[in-house]
Amino acid sequence: MQNLVLELKEALELDRNPFLVADNQYQQQLANHPLVKNLWTIGHFFVIVSNLSTWHMGLVSGNCEEVSGYSAAEILAQDAEFSMQFGLPEDTRFNIMVTQLGMQYFKSRPVEERELIFFVYFYRARRKDGRIITVQHQCIPLYFDEDKVPFVFSNIYTDITYLGVTQVPQALQINRYTQEIFHIGPQSLRFNKSEEVFSARERDIIKLLLQGKSSRLIAEHLCISQETVRTHRKNILKKAGLNSTAELTTYVLTRGII
Repeated sequence: MQNLVLELKEALELDRNPFLVADNQYQQQLANHPLVKNLWTIGHFFVIVSNLSTWHMGLVSGNCEEVSGYSAAEILAQDAEFSMQFGLPEDTRFNIMVTQLGMQYFKSRPVEERELIFFVYFYRARRKDGRIITVQHQCIPLYFDEDKVPFVFSNIYTDITYLGVTQVPQALQINRYTQEIFHIGPQSLRFNKSEEVFSARERDIIKLLLQGKSSRLIAEHLCISQETVRTHRKNILKKAGLNSTAELTTYVLTRGII
């Protein structure tokens, strides 16, 4: 485990003096963050805010026990070691390599883009009771140093086991400033830019579909006819090569489409 910790610190270049957050107002920062406002989850989740410069957690909240089997107090007691131990070792090593590549991309981008760049990891994790689950881990930068490099991150862990995602580990790097999405898998450790598949209207409908809304409710919400909604739904499935809304959920999630 210590080797994995060292690998992560090297990936994040954490060999400098630690940075502290004076006010420690993580809840307020989370509530006001432009990325967090537009994030959504499709299962039980919990949140950990970590200062990777000091290697300590500042906040743990949400459905910790339901997802991981550990209480918030137990996670805080383990501190940063929890994040390294939660994922299976082989998947955690992949995540570290993705982080290293992602930070290289991050530093290459203009400063104004950086607050809107984040990672999404999909991997296997081990609960306290030993059961293996599949998680979606959204990693969002909250605080930046004087060089505009992030050192405090919000980590949102969602249990997506019920979706039956089999291609793990894999990851996304998403730039909401440029609307670019990059995918990376273990077979080829490089970011591959994803092409836009759906129109803006289709993405609106997908989001409402994944909220469980019917065609009638979607039509009312978007002020369009039910027939138009049904046509969009058919086109969405056809473009994605899918047969059902259930399949669409996994497709959209692992591609960072909304």
